[in-house]
Amino acid sequence: MSAESNELETLFSQIKLGDQHAFERFYSLTNRKLYGLLVNIVADRDIAADLLHEGYLKIWFSASSHYVISPWAWCCQLMRNLAIDHVRKQGRMPKFEDIDLSLEIAIDDPVTEASQQLDRCFLALTTEKQQAIKLAYIHGYSHEEIVKRLAHPLGTIKSWIRRGLKELKQCISA
Repeated sequence: MSAESNELETLFSQIKLGDQHAFERFYSLTNRKLYGLLVNIVADRDIAADLLHEGYLKIWFSASSHYVISPWAWCCQLMRNLAIDHVRKQGRMPKFEDIDLSLEIAIDDPVTEASQQLDRCFLALTTEKQQAIKLAYIHGYSHEEIVKRLAHPLGTIKSWIRRGLKELKQCISA
């Protein structure tokens, strides 16, 4: 576990106790990456900034009521959910051509070694599996939406996702 990851866990424990200075430090360590994640999903910097603010309020007010193993993963999931909810409320999904299918935002986290390993493992997947996983887990597309965008049967999409995740798990565990 990296020093930065340990620091985030320590800060998160202090945030649970209401420590504002810990929250400020946590914010300074995570805000740029979480903002990038939001921009990648909503494709609008102003909306991403609003969602980032909303997300940090949720972190502050709900941290003490959650058992969190990885504060970074929990915060990423919270922000991702906010962004996907916003996009769905707007009734807009970005055009497939507008989506950056690189994995830079998804793997750019404080746990550098794990990020590099995830990057290597992700790039070892076939292009189809990469696209399906990215659309499902980063952009929040439903299986049906992925079917429309990639023009393949539902069973194929589900297989790509399931097999891709299994391959990632095996690669990361190795």
